[in-house]
Amino acid sequence: MIVFWWWWAAAAVLLVCEMALPGVIFLFLAIGAVLVGVVLLLAPSTGLEIQLLIFAVTSVGAALGLRPILAQRLQTKAHATLNARAAALIGQVVTLDEPIINGRGRARVADGSWNVRGPDMVAGAEVRIVRVEGAELVVEPAR
Repeated sequence: MIVFWWWWAAAAVLLVCEMALPGVIFLFLAIGAVLVGVVLLLAPSTGLEIQLLIFAVTSVGAALGLRPILAQRLQTKAHATLNARAAALIGQVVTLDEPIINGRGRARVADGSWNVRGPDMVAGAEVRIVRVEGAELVVEPAR
């Protein structure tokens, strides 16, 4: 005989799968399993066929109802420069590690050092990043 906690155990296993595997499919199955567990807790004589029907309908309903909401929330949280670290640097003021001589130098950016291109300047000068070209930052005096 299936009791409510079997469904909750299945939901826990599905949530572990959700965390371990890519995608968001096991979450919806876990929601279905939790709901069937609640139904069994309230009505312990519910037959297996009804349990499976509730599981299937709830899982599909959760997928259809929650997937667009989750996709929208995840998309709005993703920053436009997520995979373009250098593009996120545009507009920042940084300090030159080495002088810019003949248009080339190096600047300290956060915990790293980048090649920079711009007008000749002394080491320690502050510059503003105006654009990124490849792995090189184009800078101008910060003023």
